[in-house]
Parts: sequence; C-alpha cells; structure tokens
Amino acid sequence: MRRYRLPNWFDNRSIRNKITILYIPLVVLPLLLLGIVSNRIYTEAIVGKTEESIADNSQLIATRIQGILQNMESSANNMTLSLNRIVSEEEEPTPGEDVRYEALIVNQLSFALLVFPDVDSAAFIDAKGRVYATHSAMTNGAEQFAGSELAEQLRATSGENRWLGVQRRDFLVRTPEQTVLSLGKKVTEISTGRTLGYLVVNADETKLSGIFPREGEGILADYSIVDESGTVVSARDPGKLFAPLEDRAALDWLSGGASSALDEPFRHGDTLTVGYRLGAMGWTLVTEVPIKELTRDTSKISLIIVLIGLGCFLLVLANAGLLSRTIAAPIVRLTRAMRKVQEGSIDTRFETRGRDEIGQLGSGFNSMIGRIRELLVRVRREQRQKREYELALIQSQIKPHFLYNTLDVIYTLSEMGRTRDVQRTTKALADYYRNVLSKGREMITIAEELQNVRDYLAIQKVRYSDVFEYRIDVPAELEPYPILKLTLQPLVENAIYHGLKPTGAFGHLSVTGELGDDGILLKVTDDGVGMSEAELAAIWAADTDGNRKPSFGMRNAHERIRLYFGSGYGLEVRSAPGQGTTVTARLPASLEWAEAEGDDGEEEKEGDQR
Repeated sequence: MRRYRLPNWFDNRSIRNKITILYIPLVVLPLLLLGIVSNRIYTEAIVGKTEESIADNSQLIATRIQGILQNMESSANNMTLSLNRIVSEEEEPTPGEDVRYEALIVNQLSFALLVFPDVDSAAFIDAKGRVYATHSAMTNGAEQFAGSELAEQLRATSGENRWLGVQRRDFLVRTPEQTVLSLGKKVTEISTGRTLGYLVVNADETKLSGIFPREGEGILADYSIVDESGTVVSARDPGKLFAPLEDRAALDWLSGGASSALDEPFRHGDTLTVGYRLGAMGWTLVTEVPIKELTRDTSKISLIIVLIGLGCFLLVLANAGLLSRTIAAPIVRLTRAMRKVQEGSIDTRFETRGRDEIGQLGSGFNSMIGRIRELLVRVRREQRQKREYELALIQSQIKPHFLYNTLDVIYTLSEMGRTRDVQRTTKALADYYRNVLSKGREMITIAEELQNVRDYLAIQKVRYSDVFEYRIDVPAELEPYPILKLTLQPLVENAIYHGLKPTGAFGHLSVTGELGDDGILLKVTDDGVGMSEAELAAIWAADTDGNRKPSFGMRNAHERIRLYFGSGYGLEVRSAPGQGTTVTARLPASLEWAEAEGDDGEEEKEGDQR
C-alpha cells in the first residue's frame, strides 16, 4: 500500500507553523459552517430585534411628544393666569401708558417661553383686536386672525385649551414659511367670565420631527406622524408635510389598529411598517424600514463572526494574559487617572514602577499635573495680588486735602465753642479712616460699607451743610451680604463734587438698596447737573494721558467688581443734563463670596507658615 507523503514545503516548516497549519482547517471550517447555518437564524432574529427596537423607540418618541404637548398646555395655562391678572387689574391704558401696558403683556409671554422652551412663540389678541406677541412680526395679523377659521374655533370654546393642529399660515407666526403646531385658548376673566381675548401658542414642527432619530443613528428607518386622514403632519423631509402617506396599504392597516401600540408589524412588499398610536389628536407615529436594508449584510456578518471568532480564539490563547499584565492594565490605570483630572482632581498621580514606554508616559503625566498645579497656584496668587493692588491704589488716592480740610473744620468748630460738633466730626473722621485703612480686608459687609459712607457723609455734611442733604435707605436684610471695600464711597464723592456742588443750589443725595432677581442693587442718586451722552461715554474711557479723571474712582470700582465677581456684575450709570445721576452697583446675592474671602486669607496664612 502506498503511503501518503506530505509536500516538502511542509516538512521544512517550524513546529509552530505546522501546528498552526494543521489547526486552521479544524477551526475555520466549523466557523464557516456555523456562519452559513446561522445566516437564516440571524436574518429572522434581526428583523425581530428591529421590530422590538422600533417599538421601544416609538414609545420614547411618543413620551417626548407627549411632553411637548403637555408643556404647550402648561405654558398656555400659565400665560392665561398672568394675562388674567394684568388685563383684569390694569385699567384701559391711556395713550401715554400703551408702551408700559404692552411691555407687561409681552414680558409675561416671553417669560413663559423661557420656562417652557418647547414653545416657539405666543400671541395674545385682546377683545379690541390688538395683538401682543413675543415676536414683532406676529403683531401684524390682527385682521387676518379676526376673519380666520382659527378665530371661529376659539370663539366657540368656553376657555379650555383647543388644539388647532399642524398648520402653515401667514399670520400669528414668526415667518410665513414656518410650519407650527398651534394651541388656542379663549382668555376669560375669572371673576366675571367676560372674554378678555384669545391666546395662541405655537411650537415649531421641527420640535416634533427633531425627536426622530437622525440618519446614521441606529436603524435606517423613515419616521413620520400622520393624522386620522392619513396626512403627514410631521416628518424630517419638509417635502412630505401635508401629503398623504405614500403606502396606501400600510395606511389601511394602520386605520384598523385599535390599541395604543399596534399588535403586529405590517410587512408589505419590501417594507416593514410599525405604527404607534400617540393618542393626541388622532395621531399615529409611522416607522417604515426597508427589509432589504436589514438583511443586506447578513452574509458579511456571518463571515465577520467567523473571522472574529477565529482571531479572538488565537489572540486570547496567545496574548491575553501577557497583554493584560504588561500593557492593558497600566493603560487602564493611566486612563482612570486622566479621567480623575478631567473631573477636577488635580492631586491625582500615576504610580509606575517600570521605565518602558508606559512608565515614561506616566512620568510625563505626573510632571504635567504638577506643572498645572503650580500654574493654578500662581494664577490664584496673581489674581489676589492684583485685587490687593487695586484696593491699595484706591486707598492711596484718598486725598490728603480731605484730611486737612476736615481738621480745619474741626479747628473752626473748636474756636466757635461747638464742642459736640467737634466730637462728632472727630469720631466720624477716625471711624472713616479706621474702616478704610485698617484690618487689610478687601471684602467687607454691606453694613460696614454703609457705616463708612455715613462717616464720610457726616464729615462732608459739616463742611457743606448748605450744599446738600442725604438719605440712606438700605434694607437690613442686605447688610450681611459681602461687598468690596470702597465701592460706594467713590460714588458718593463723585455725586457731591461733580453732581451737586456745580449746581450752586441745595441738592439731595440718596443711597438705596434692593434685592433683585439677578442680584443686589445698590443705588447712589443725586439731583445735580447730570451728564451728557459724551460725558457718560468718557466715564469708561482709559486714562491715556496719565491724568486722573473725575470718573477714575467710579471706573476703578466697576473694574474691581467685575474682576472679583465676574462680568455679569459692575456699575451702571443713568443720567441726563439737568436731571441728576443714578449709579447702580450690581452685586451677587450670595454669602459664599464672604466665605471665599476668608478661605483665601487662611490659604495665604498657611502658605506664609510653610
């Protein structure tokens, strides 16, 4: 019997290669057979999974759409209450009050849009046909609204929310090309039932179609919303809007569904159609998936499964343990360290014992983090020093002649025998300089700053008793809040020297405060000469000539506030020639800044000790 002999090229191979060559058929052939057998199983499975995935997506989309509808109804109810209060309480506006009346209504509508971002626009048409809207382009539709079917529908209601469907119209919308879902409501006075007007709330159709998964996200499917007549009311392709559903067989199938989620998907030709009842206005979410797209790559997937399985088999046996110990584990630890840094923990270090590429990468990471820590400390220190220099600059510019003049006043009062006035003026001068120059704190309370202003005004009142009188009216609830030292005193000084004294007549100065929605507002107001537009612009101009302008202290206070609290805070000046000036200091209504000031001081002390 003749024995079978392997080719010579096989004999010359290494044992490792021989074993590999012999085992390749044993592994590859079963995997190929598995791929072929599993192809059909996979095809059916992926179609079933697709149906489940579409059902899940449909439920999520329906939930989001329901949220949009609820937000529109909530916004309409909220606007109705606000409008009822404004229109009922406000008397018929006179020609001079039209702007304020309109602003009240528009502000309420705009505020509702901020609270309910799904709402795109809103308009209120009062009983006289006047339109108040969130966008100016919507105010020109009064006549069109009055004669429209939309108005007739709202007149027939008794104040409940009325869905007007998806429309494309040329009135009460931001642009005529815009497609909107509209909700209408008759606004009636709660106490009497009389009609105050009509409210129209719009949501852009893209709010609905924007919920649909985009191309390339998950399953390749076409999503649309159809109404009871089979007309498309929302779709990613604007060209499909207000057209009937193309697949009439699918439309007939959908019209026969009775449950919220239709029981069985519908296969018609090469298309898989899934419908989901939305419940609102008789809408149905329709998802159409080409079956060929689902099964097109099944053979490739089977082959990929086999190849991946073979590769994974070989790689797992040969390299998994080694890679895990030498490469993968250190990289994972380094990734975790980097993630901690991304989360803000700059004290993280990567512990490495080797000097290979991973070790060098870890050492570089540690060096980088250390450098970042040093830079952060340096930036923090430089920022604090800058604020201290700003404060030192203000303190250094307290005019010596203010001290001389005050001492001269004290001497004159003493010569006149007005001992009590001498005591009060001396005490006010001492308290003033103690608050300004002592303790070294940059951040003080509003109560302390007001006391500093009182001391300053008490001295100035003795000097200029025939020039002005003053009033300080700041609620006690604001006194614990923090403020930068020497914020109000430069404003008061400017009001006296550049507002009241130049008039040559007796004037009034007031310091008031209030807690607003966006922070604390402290106002210094005088009825002096006022400023022109050019003078207001010059306040914030830089001192390019090197001379100290009268507005230096005001601008310096503004920059210090912005530097310390952020660009959302600072000074605002309102003035007109002959009508006085009001300077408003806007500050954050938070006690955390005072705590942060204390913490910075402790850090500096610890740094000094180290």
